[in-house]
Amino acid sequence: MEASPSFAFGPFVFHTLSRRLDRQGELVLLNSRATELLLVLLRRAGELVTKDDLLHAAWGSRIVAENNLTVHMATLRRVLRRGGEADNYIRTEHGRGYRFIAPVEVAPTDGYSVPGALTAHPRHSNGGQIRGGTDWRGISILVPPVQSLLNSEASRSLAVEITRDLMVQLARVPSVLVIGSGESRYALRISVRPGKGTAQIVAMVDDAIGATVWADRFEHRHVGSGPMESEISSRLTNAVITELLDREASLALPQEAPPGADAQHCAVRGWSALNRELSVPQDIAEARLWFDRALLDDPTNASALAGSAYAIVADNIRMTTQHRDALASAAMRAELRHADELATRAVARAPDWPRAWFCRGYVRQWQQRFDAALTAYERALSLNPCDAESLAYAGHIHFLSGRIEEMRAPLQRALALGPRDRGVGLWHHFLGQYDFTQGRDELAIPYFVRGADLCPSLVYPVAFLASALAHGGRIEEGRRTLDAWCEAMGGFRVTIDQLRARVFSDNAIYLGCHERLYRGLRLIGIPER
Repeated sequence: MEASPSFAFGPFVFHTLSRRLDRQGELVLLNSRATELLLVLLRRAGELVTKDDLLHAAWGSRIVAENNLTVHMATLRRVLRRGGEADNYIRTEHGRGYRFIAPVEVAPTDGYSVPGALTAHPRHSNGGQIRGGTDWRGISILVPPVQSLLNSEASRSLAVEITRDLMVQLARVPSVLVIGSGESRYALRISVRPGKGTAQIVAMVDDAIGATVWADRFEHRHVGSGPMESEISSRLTNAVITELLDREASLALPQEAPPGADAQHCAVRGWSALNRELSVPQDIAEARLWFDRALLDDPTNASALAGSAYAIVADNIRMTTQHRDALASAAMRAELRHADELATRAVARAPDWPRAWFCRGYVRQWQQRFDAALTAYERALSLNPCDAESLAYAGHIHFLSGRIEEMRAPLQRALALGPRDRGVGLWHHFLGQYDFTQGRDELAIPYFVRGADLCPSLVYPVAFLASALAHGGRIEEGRRTLDAWCEAMGGFRVTIDQLRARVFSDNAIYLGCHERLYRGLRLIGIPER
């Protein structure tokens, strides 16, 4: 793992590992798509970057319309304009792509810090406004009947059931208005071709002017967590909502938006920050501040209540470059109590929203109230048996409680149901712990590699990977792996005492797994303190 540089241009500094953009030391809010676009432009400063390269950088292999690129480049330009003239940074090469033309200085990473304050707010500007005029009601989605590509009763029946289940799942999400006909900001078009135990799905989302803003094609293999239609609709709901949250977060509210719209839009921006794939401290800090602003405007906003609870926990369980003393631990416990209050209010406001129950379980899990956490996850799964995130964390609860043989099946189902979900890196890490605990290092290593790749800011996946390599006789490889991570983190120093202070259960089997972690780390020379 190479050290990740920072790019300085004008009044801005962009930190590549944390995907953080600063302007004269202050955090600048930028959605994840625009962030990836900026990164590729900076890495190729002075060069022409084609539209295809930019689309691949921000959306990977997904099929998206070119106007998505235009929208997010406009967002990026608006942000840079606040530090000068946007044209001084990015030049449009019409019909070809874009070129970053400002002088760029490259420096090695200097670590990162969580911002103490966030002063940026959604802009009520004319450019990039949310469509919908005075009738801003959140994310309105038209869901026409799913198209069956086979002329058979079974195929037509599956299409009907997917339509019904999808409308139910989408309607449970706060701020989402699902309609079967009429005007909407978005239209979701789906076709299905069922096979033997599988179904091929093509899904597209069009905006209000008929342009395709998102599309995906996948083959779903029946996992068995619920009927085929429930598994497909759950997977689609998660993908569509994640994409639309990010799109909505990149837009500004219209001047005439009604009361309450600002709170909802702040909540949308908070979830967009949490949904970024790298999940670094700056994203979590940004999310917390957006949720705080939403709750100042509307203390009953269920989306902000649940998101704030989740972000508080995520912020507190991450290893930082400073060892937590007793005072910090007491502050963490107080924050977790506050998070539990927020999550409890969220489920009271949105009792049919699975994510609210998941957030309540997530809080109680890290309070080590494992039975209460499992109850919350089971409640989420009763509303949506195919909720991959609740399945994964229910599996992790079994590990924390020492029920090692019960953890694997729900985690494997979660990976099958949500292979592209935000938290998939940790799910791989949890499965690695399953094999590592039982001494099966060669089986654990691929899971830890995947976890470390997808969660680059977390110490545990890379620490377990290094330990497993050491136990497997690959001591030098384990040492290089952990040293490279520490260098990329700006000189982070790992000690066994730090890791020992960050355990999340007092169960003997769980603690035994961690003792094995420490033994492996000692083999590669990690100090006790």
